[in-house]
Amino acid sequence: MEKVIKAHQLTVVIDNVVGRLAHVTGVVADEGVNIENICAYSVDGVAVFHFLTDDNEKARKALEKEGFRVTDTEVILLQLWNRPGSLSTVATKFRQHAINLQYVYGTSSMGGEKMTMVFSSEDNDRAAEVFDSVVLEEAQITI
Repeated sequence: MEKVIKAHQLTVVIDNVVGRLAHVTGVVADEGVNIENICAYSVDGVAVFHFLTDDNEKARKALEKEGFRVTDTEVILLQLWNRPGSLSTVATKFRQHAINLQYVYGTSSMGGEKMTMVFSSEDNDRAAEVFDSVVLEEAQITI
């Protein structure tokens, strides 16, 4: 049985203006840090960026030096088969174990066999335990 991956994402929350995505991602790129997953959105004039990188500490220092306030939060990564029902199967496991999700985002490449999903719940330790105990083939999950 394979295990889920616990990871840490960086979050930047700042007022939304034209070019903010270019600014935030440019600061990270200028340090040679790769953004592996990102979720960015705006609500009521506030831009929120959640991202995982190949070097969070380096990215954090660069962003803070640029004046951004950065928070670090634990998330759960699952790599699912990119086919109908995979995400629904995982969501059902969360529901069956009464695990409340705070958010989820993910991506796959066009025509890719797998997709990477990022989950944050009210209790990531418990969520990880649930998936550690699940027969991953049944849930169509691979790591």
